[in-house]
Amino acid sequence: MARIDFVTGAPEKYAHLVESLATVSERLRGVTSNVRAAAWTSAPREGGEWTAQHTLAHMALYAQKNGVFIYQMVMMTEPARLAFGEDAETAALEARSPGDLIAIVESELGKTVGLLSGTPDAAWGHPGSIRGARRSLRQQVQSHAEHLQGHVDQIADALG
Repeated sequence: MARIDFVTGAPEKYAHLVESLATVSERLRGVTSNVRAAAWTSAPREGGEWTAQHTLAHMALYAQKNGVFIYQMVMMTEPARLAFGEDAETAALEARSPGDLIAIVESELGKTVGLLSGTPDAAWGHPGSIRGARRSLRQQVQSHAEHLQGHVDQIADALG
């Protein structure tokens, strides 16, 4: 029997992973408030590889692609994340405004967090694969949250 928190409805055992993913949007909004338009495309500070705009486009793309994959992991038997053209798709998104990209990240993460908030403990072991590497739903959500949290830090450094 799944252990569900009767107040929030979230699975207790994995609530910290859902929370880690849920806080990405909040942190992103905090880091990006009151930023000059030119700062988004300025060369990154020492040691940085991407502009803040490119990083944000990358985040929007991964929020979409991993959101679909996480949904498939919850609902399907051993799905594989479909390959996609990361460079081309990021470049296409990069042409959008920072506000649009933040809205995409927030929307996609909101859908994923909503799904995961009602996912019973037993489903967190469901497997899936990315480029042949097998992982559980728990591993995928943890990796996704860490990846996006790292990019929030990267944006903060680039805008700094």
